[in-house]
Amino acid sequence: MPSLGDSFSYDMQLRAQRTRPHPRPRPSSSTDRGLVQRMTLGDETAFSELLARFRSTVYATAYAVLLDPEQVAVVVADAFAEARRTAGEFLDTQGSVSGWLTHLTRLRIAARHDTA
Repeated sequence: MPSLGDSFSYDMQLRAQRTRPHPRPRPSSSTDRGLVQRMTLGDETAFSELLARFRSTVYATAYAVLLDPEQVAVVVADAFAEARRTAGEFLDTQGSVSGWLTHLTRLRIAARHDTA
């Protein structure tokens, strides 16, 4: 037989589950590529959505190497600017959007180290 403490704990878990927000499902990679396709047509909303989806990934990649928030902010801005410029070239590949943006970020980090 469950004790009063077990019942209280179970009730707290149920309450927490009811009040916990449900995470949004991660969009599919085909949706990501669709955003890049729309970017090549000049769709600023698509660029904003891509930025919203991948900014934390790009930031984390840059921060892991640079450890300086000011430098990281510059690298993130440069990587997304490069993504805007090279979106059409990316669509000719079979790669993932996440992999492409990570690659662009690493290239921007390397460029900063070469000029330092």
